[in-house]
Amino acid sequence: MVLVASCATGPQRAPDEEAPPEEEAEPGLEAYDSISLAVAAGDPQTAIAAYEEARLRDPDRPETMLLLANLMISAGRLEDAERVLDEILAEHPDHADALYQKALIAGARGEAERKESLLQQVVSQHEEHAPSHAALGELYLEQESYSRAQEAFERGLAADQENFVALIGLGNVYLRTDQPAEAEETLTRAIEQEPGYPFAYVDRSRARIAEYELEGAEEDLERAIELEPEYPWNYFDRGRVRVELGRLEGAKEDFTKTIDMMPGMFMAYVERARVHDSLGDREAAYEDYGRALELRPDYHPGYAPYGMYAFMQEDWDTAAEMFRKAFEREPQAYNYPLLTALSHREAGRDDAARTYIESVLADIPRDTLYYDMARYYLTPQGDSSLLRKIERSDDAVVKAQLLFHLGALYELEGRMRLAQTMYVEVEDQGGPAVIEKRLATRKLEGDE
Repeated sequence: MVLVASCATGPQRAPDEEAPPEEEAEPGLEAYDSISLAVAAGDPQTAIAAYEEARLRDPDRPETMLLLANLMISAGRLEDAERVLDEILAEHPDHADALYQKALIAGARGEAERKESLLQQVVSQHEEHAPSHAALGELYLEQESYSRAQEAFERGLAADQENFVALIGLGNVYLRTDQPAEAEETLTRAIEQEPGYPFAYVDRSRARIAEYELEGAEEDLERAIELEPEYPWNYFDRGRVRVELGRLEGAKEDFTKTIDMMPGMFMAYVERARVHDSLGDREAAYEDYGRALELRPDYHPGYAPYGMYAFMQEDWDTAAEMFRKAFEREPQAYNYPLLTALSHREAGRDDAARTYIESVLADIPRDTLYYDMARYYLTPQGDSSLLRKIERSDDAVVKAQLLFHLGALYELEGRMRLAQTMYVEVEDQGGPAVIEKRLATRKLEGDE
């Protein structure tokens, strides 16, 4: 903003205007260059000093005062900037840029209503003032008023089709209203205007992900990382794209980089755990899920997966606790209480398994096979009748779940051949996401 203002308020003279005497001349481009360089270096105080040293010919000219106000805003001197802007508006009540800057100051102070009022004042009097339309669009976007935001951004682009803020804003409106193709086209225009702005590539990557253009999304995130290598979320997003592309080693590197940069980000551990699992490293997956739940104990979607990994690692206490908590959050998932009881049984805590099943038995519908299996946990009799009921089920998932439990109980009783028969049959049922199918495979691996 300040760089634009410094260029816009540079010394100009009408063709027929006589040059002022040398001692009164406005500063040359060197003065404005020093201001711009200081701003670009993130040193607004030096920019203000350069401004003051420039000895501008007409310090009361609105454009000159506006430059000073811009520099003060960059330096965080909002009250000083507002005083300068008020001086401009005292003489020029409808000065668009001064009203616009006052609106930005109001926004910086959290005065959203005043910011909107000032911006509306600008656009009502200066329809062509693209920055104010764009700023209104941003305000409406924050309020999730997408139709108003879109209208404001489009009006800004009607005034200036190259307005970068309006292009980015309109692209985000399209993203949030499920119009990824329009978002990609608009964000591409923004990138053409400012190819060095990393978050334009991030936004376009989201549009491309929505269109399942994953190669393009990965390229966008790579470019964003090149431009802003210290921003951890870009590595996280690229890792998720790489998972979808099947580039698991690269995904693992990205999630590890995210963790290195932001060790408190629990979802990076969750995502890396899934990659570890896909790469066959279940122990690493177990450790990562454990770390994720240390950071976010209320992350309930992680309870069942962590319980599964804990079961595979024979960490029976953790497995029982996780499956118990998973059932509390998903009371229709009747396989979780069975897995809780089995974890207790695997740990040799038969009484704890029985006590737990008795406490939840009323929560399991009597007309389900889950209820029959729960009863079998309490009274392990009539397994042949139970097995026939399971085999007659048309639900492959239910069949896989309950055959696993029957096999696990056989194994605990020392009936290994029957247990292996059950595990093998489980592998032919259900889908790859069925926990019991994963556990049956692990049981068979342990028998090899």
